[in-house]
Amino acid sequence: MQHSRNRDLDGVRGLAILLVVAAHSGLPMRWGGLSGVTLFFVLSGYLITSLLIREWDRWGSISLWRFWGRRAVRLLPALLLLLALTPLLLWATGDDRLSDYPVAALSSLFYVGNWVRINGTDLGVLNHLWSLSVEEQFYVVWPLVFIAVMTWVRPRAVTIALSLAALATFYSVWTRGSAIRLDISTETNAFALLLGVSLAFGLAAVRARGWEPPAASPIVPFVVLIAVSAFPGHGLEIDHPLFRPLGAVHALIGLWLVYAAVSGHSRVVASRVMVFFGTISYALYLWHQTFINSLLLGAHTTPRNLALIAAAILVSWLSWVLVERPAMRLRGPLRLDQPSARQQEFANARREGDPGEGSPLSTSNL
Repeated sequence: MQHSRNRDLDGVRGLAILLVVAAHSGLPMRWGGLSGVTLFFVLSGYLITSLLIREWDRWGSISLWRFWGRRAVRLLPALLLLLALTPLLLWATGDDRLSDYPVAALSSLFYVGNWVRINGTDLGVLNHLWSLSVEEQFYVVWPLVFIAVMTWVRPRAVTIALSLAALATFYSVWTRGSAIRLDISTETNAFALLLGVSLAFGLAAVRARGWEPPAASPIVPFVVLIAVSAFPGHGLEIDHPLFRPLGAVHALIGLWLVYAAVSGHSRVVASRVMVFFGTISYALYLWHQTFINSLLLGAHTTPRNLALIAAAILVSWLSWVLVERPAMRLRGPLRLDQPSARQQEFANARREGDPGEGSPLSTSNL
């Protein structure tokens, strides 16, 4: 069953990237960009918090440098490849945005691109990397908050997570400001990450009592999310005020989908096609919009965008095979999956009473 669950979560990633790509291509998936990115946020909040809970329960603490090291090994190689090759693309197509590229590249590399854009600087073909900035800011801050919660108020962790998620959702829906700040700022997107956090804490609390959450089929929320993403738009002036309320709706459907993928199984969600797109989802997110926003193949049309997306799929697969997967093998030599000295002491002390404790940290490809 664990194998199926992992494949279902990969299928959820696959749906998220396909929604985003469909929206950017010009296909009739008006809200796919919003729903896809929101689904990524919910999934990230759940997965990262689940890994933190697992590490805390096994080793009694969190090794921050190892956590951040695993994130860096997973995310930086593909990003560095993109940032290294994009100037060649701009130069080859005679794109005058090449002169501004250093600012865009540095903003993206240090994961502050969303704030740079909010402050008025266009990042050109890297504009879409704002969502990676939001996620990385979460990866920096959330483990620190997690440690504080687990140290001082663990019995109330679920209540705290749900309260933070509710407050963040209310803020996202009702706050006012510039359109770009509402769309891409960290605080207006935190609610989706916190909903995933709440799910992780909730499921951990249920299982700590020896219960197993009821199974749900992922296919129902899978279809529902596609349907609401394809709801027709009526132009930016009418649609934009709906972004934040609809983002909350999409996040709740995404939460339903992630829960169902964890507790149940669907042959559609866990199909080879969905798992393939889930596997290359990170690189495909990096490359597809870079190609679409470039000057390649002339004017923006749906056929042209689809052709570039096909090229991006090939590049993303090569990125996974030649860059990302080999880079993840560095986790062993760098000892990123081994406990720290403090954690090992904790495991040794507890092993005296329970020989089953102290196994190596998860080697998940998250």
